[in-house]
Amino acid sequence: MDGIARQVVATGTDAAEVANRIVDGLAGPGLRLALVFADWRLDAATIAATHRALRAPVIGGSTIGVIGKGVPRDAVAAVAIGLYGDWLRVGIGVAQDLPKAALTRSRDAVVRAAASLGTTAEALDPARHVGITISDGTSGHEEAFCIGSAAAAPQIRFVGGCAATELGSTRRALIWVNGEVMHDAGSVVVLESERSFYAMQSSHLVPTDVKTVVTAAAGRIVDELDGRPAGTRLRELVASIGDTLAEPMPAHSFARYVDGLPYVRSMTHVEGERLHLACAVEVGHVLRLMRPGDLIGTTTRDLGVAAEKVGGEVAACLAFSCIGRHWDAAARGLERALAGAYAACPTVGFQSFGEQSGMLLVNHTLTGLMIGRRRGAS
Repeated sequence: MDGIARQVVATGTDAAEVANRIVDGLAGPGLRLALVFADWRLDAATIAATHRALRAPVIGGSTIGVIGKGVPRDAVAAVAIGLYGDWLRVGIGVAQDLPKAALTRSRDAVVRAAASLGTTAEALDPARHVGITISDGTSGHEEAFCIGSAAAAPQIRFVGGCAATELGSTRRALIWVNGEVMHDAGSVVVLESERSFYAMQSSHLVPTDVKTVVTAAAGRIVDELDGRPAGTRLRELVASIGDTLAEPMPAHSFARYVDGLPYVRSMTHVEGERLHLACAVEVGHVLRLMRPGDLIGTTTRDLGVAAEKVGGEVAACLAFSCIGRHWDAAARGLERALAGAYAACPTVGFQSFGEQSGMLLVNHTLTGLMIGRRRGAS
């Protein structure tokens, strides 16, 4: 599979040296797309400038942790994957200035991506096309971006992740598209593939029988559950299943169920009676309490299922892995095991502030794209 995809891991605090190693590793004939993800401490403009040297589309974003085989723990690093060959065509659209009109601009980004492939959003074929998104995870409009982009072509699958930056700061997460660095923006990449692909989703959280109703909330902050102060009520709910709430960063979480499927809303932290979530909820939403499950077993199983879906030969695996998953791994001493689960496939990706699965923004979830053998190959 070396002629189809190449991966690069580059460590160090000198962004120019990291960028040069990415270019050296990916440059070559037939490069159709490069996806590059970098630690927020590396200068984004320098990383994005790899576009000029590679002479191919370069899409990516900042993160607090990259995913790739051989990435040292706690290293400042960037990872990149290049896709090569005539099996792939790439269409790109950008939704800028999301606070002004997130739904419209994300929809238009899909329209432009389809147009660059010589087709329309309505004509995209789920057997040949898939959407990948990377958006600013600090814009506050991530939910609308997911809705607008996926609704533009609901017949195909969309997966993606939200770029991230250091926690607890006012620093903005950044994305880059063909040399331009942006925030308050989202990128849409529509792949037209002659190879099999599978858009995957994996979450290790386990539903409990406990449900609660949001009775006071604003955006991503919940003040009341079931008419009670949210912090007090959450502690009661967790105690009712025989668990203890970890504070200020809980291992438990919530999920909204849509058509029988759980869409997780992570709690980033508890502040007294206030619950801070990674996704917005509204008054009246019914939430299911979720408890931690088998992170490594579930991840290994779901990556294996995805590999089978693409014929058992994996050319590349693109992963958007929620920061909450990595918090769980660190708290339970499973960081090395999680890295090993990802390394079992040729996986490249980043720790995300939220993940796109269709029209929904989710948390505590791995979303991604597995690319396999050419269709019709035996």
